Amino acid sequence: MGRVSTEKITPRQVRYKESELADPLAEAIENVAFLEERLFEEPQPLQLQAVDKLADMLFASDMLLDMLRDDRNRVPSHLKAIEPQVQRLYDEINDLMKNLTD
Repeated sequence: MGRVSTEKITPRQVRYKESELADPLAEAIENVAFLEERLFEEPQPLQLQAVDKLADMLFASDMLLDMLRDDRNRVPSHLKAIEPQVQRLYDEINDLMKNLTD
């Protein structure tokens, strides 16, 4: 079991501790950048949303290609077999993004 303190904490000690901890914390919270931003921004145009999702897909497929080509890990043959399909997917997504952003 834990130690039980028989000392009583006075209201003055509580106020002292509150002022010691609350001011820096409140200051830090006020300085956080995202608090100054609007919480509910206007929705982006559909084209920008599509490009954003395609960028996510491009990034994910690029990461997958890196994983499959990494010589530090032994890649099972059934995973190595999907590399050409993932590369084709990467290329197609890249072309789609070029079409939407040009």
